[in-house]
Amino acid sequence: MKPATVVLSLILILMLAFGAFFYTGGTLKAQVNSITADAAEYPDAFESIRSVVASGAAPRQFSQDALDDPANYSLVDVTINLTNRGIFAAEWLNVQLGPVTGDVAVYSLSGDGVDVSARSTAQINLKLVTRAPAGSVRTVSIQYYVYGVSRTIELQI
Repeated sequence: MKPATVVLSLILILMLAFGAFFYTGGTLKAQVNSITADAAEYPDAFESIRSVVASGAAPRQFSQDALDDPANYSLVDVTINLTNRGIFAAEWLNVQLGPVTGDVAVYSLSGDGVDVSARSTAQINLKLVTRAPAGSVRTVSIQYYVYGVSRTIELQI
């Protein structure tokens, strides 16, 4: 009976080690950089943003109000650098912004739906037009899959 206990204990230890290895092997690390500028400083860019939002082509719209005077708005550029140091790919990234009162739209989003290969990096960029005061804290949720197991990173920007 004692050799069977040793063998089963060894199998249990190996299974726990494999589980921990799998869990940590596909975990993404994120670093966020956010820049805010007054929309009035970039009139040409604001006109382009106005047309994107008015046409409904913005990736995410939080308000149906038409954009009026650029002096009332700020432009927020958020870059998220993702690092996958594990041995499994992080697949099908889904980026969701938790808006604050005054956010109008995410008018540009890149990196949504991409994969982050094992031992590599990727970048997500989103651009936001807002009426919210500077320094407003938003939440960005990045959902991804490792071998069909859903994982989520919550970031404050």
